Amino acid sequence: MRILFVLPYGPSEIRVRSRMLIAELTRRHEITLVALAWDASDLESLHEWSTCGVDVRVIPHGVRSWAPRAYRVFWQPFQQIVATSPGLTQTVRALVAEANATGRPFDVLHIEHLRGASAADLNTQLGIWTVFDAVDCISELARLTWRHNPAPLTRLVAWREEQPTRRLERTFASAADVTTVVAQRDADALRAFSPEARIEVIPNGVRCLSAPLVLSPEPVVVFTGKLSYHANQAAIRWFIDAIWPMVLPTVPDARLVVAGADPPGWLVARSGSQRVTVLANPPEMQKVIASARVAIAPMPYSVGIQNKILEAMAAGLPVVATAAARGGLNIEGANALLESSDASSFAANVIRLLIDDQLAQRLGQRGYDYVRAQHSWQATAARFESLYALDRALQWTA
Repeated sequence: MRILFVLPYGPSEIRVRSRMLIAELTRRHEITLVALAWDASDLESLHEWSTCGVDVRVIPHGVRSWAPRAYRVFWQPFQQIVATSPGLTQTVRALVAEANATGRPFDVLHIEHLRGASAADLNTQLGIWTVFDAVDCISELARLTWRHNPAPLTRLVAWREEQPTRRLERTFASAADVTTVVAQRDADALRAFSPEARIEVIPNGVRCLSAPLVLSPEPVVVFTGKLSYHANQAAIRWFIDAIWPMVLPTVPDARLVVAGADPPGWLVARSGSQRVTVLANPPEMQKVIASARVAIAPMPYSVGIQNKILEAMAAGLPVVATAAARGGLNIEGANALLESSDASSFAANVIRLLIDDQLAQRLGQRGYDYVRAQHSWQATAARFESLYALDRALQWTA
């Protein structure tokens, strides 16, 4: 197949869904990638793909691209304001027209994320079978944020964003032939206001080790994720302030490692106190995970699937999570971790896994078996390929 892939960013290690999906698809298909480049990191990741046989078209983007017009479109959701790109829109349309004119049309247009659909101007159909991979329901994230985030300003922004974001998601889901998300809860949220759209659930994959790790004897608890993300900040603030002080009296030599990209100043300032270590932008997250004994996902709110949970399970690490964090998993996945939604039970479960070797190993093995069976990137790519081919199937039966 010829696939036209549109991204609002470079497919880097942080943007794991697009990165791993493209890696699988390039083995069997011809891919043209059009992407916004916000910074040097995006440029680097896009250059990497251009050396791997992918036809890459880079559209420079950034604050200077959207800020001058922001005041004129203030009624739009922020996701749309920052990602709208006439350059990317024109490039996509020119590529589709050129491919049609030369007799080698693209088989499918794959657009990732609400920002990608905004950049490609998916308000109107482009005359090509279109898969809109929304990933998460962003308006549902806004709703949960204004209800549960502890920061008043963050709640206010989320309240302002919910309704215009919902309208935008409905528009894009209606314009696409198929809309995909990573979890059933996101599909349910989208269907609630886009009943006419075809919505499919395609979970993330995860790179699984050949065998689960031998758990560290050191009482190390790990939290991973993009630390500039407001839900992660709310989660780790709650854990450090309310839960961690209940763990240390029972396991005084326990350590908490918080690792991820772009930690905020307040979190960096906590590093070195209360046996907390903050690792900013670690080059190899797998090594961080491997050094721990317990992984945590204390999310007060969440959409989609928490990759931090899948990555920990893929290494054989036992996980303690809130109901919000495990909500993207199926029943088998939910049974492969310990769930706690209040501070005292969360602390008790962390302590149990730190001191009970048999429980920790048994839970780690259960999680490992789950992700190995149900969250491979090969299966994720195959699900998308079946949607790409659906256009032909519908034409055949028409």
